[in-house]
This record gives sequence, structure tokens and C-alpha cells, in this order.
Amino acid sequence: MAHTRTRKVRRGFTLVELLVVVLILAILMAVALPLYLGAIASSEKATARANMQTIANANQSFKLQTGAFATNIAQLYSPNSDLGPNPLTGPGTRTYDLLTTGACDHDGNPDTPDQNIPAGSFAVRSSIATDGCFIPGLSNR
Repeated sequence: MAHTRTRKVRRGFTLVELLVVVLILAILMAVALPLYLGAIASSEKATARANMQTIANANQSFKLQTGAFATNIAQLYSPNSDLGPNPLTGPGTRTYDLLTTGACDHDGNPDTPDQNIPAGSFAVRSSIATDGCFIPGLSNR
């Protein structure tokens, strides 16, 4: 009588297979994470630029109503203003202020020359330096 050896069928993965999968996932994360973080930073900067343009539009409206630009951003916040009573902030911890003289870094790049704020105009600046500032009529979107 022939004895057949029975072998237990093992289910599962070997250690080498698991290590290969973990290595592949680590490589994918090393490629994807910087791209993801770059996209987040880019969208935050675009949102900040849109907020600066909204504040600039509100200041233009303020001038039409009062005859002069606001010198302080707090003047633009009231229940009857275009911006409403609550300060426009974000994304993140950004805050905004108005500049009436001097120069501003229009693109957030320290290697390019700053733009001078024309007399009788203003600029909106973000608290994050890389956002730059926005001068209505001069700055690109």
C-alpha cells in the first residue's frame, strides 16, 4: 500500500511578497506626496490671490461710495459693505492688509523686482510672503 504524503495547503503571503508590496507602496508615496503637497500649495496661493482681488474690488466700491480709498482694511468690513462684517481670512492662517505707498512684491518671488504702488492707488498684501500682493490694474491674476 502506497502511502501518499499529504501536504498542508498553506494560505497567505510569504515575507518576501509582503516586503515587495511595501516597497512598491513606499516608492509610489515618494513620488505622489510631493506632487500632492505642491498642488495643495498652488491651490492655496490661487485662493489667496482671489481673496486679494475680492478685497481690491471692495475697496474700489468703497471709493465709489465715500470718494476715497480705505486706508485700513477694517474700514471695508461692516454689515452694509461688500465684504460683510467678518474679516476675509484664509486659506490657512492668512490675513490681508492694505498698502497705500511703497512697493510690493507682486508675484511672491524675491528674485523679480517689486512694483511701486502708484499715487492715488493701493495694494492688498497677504500675510504669507509667497502670495505676493495685488495692485488693481497692474497685477496679473
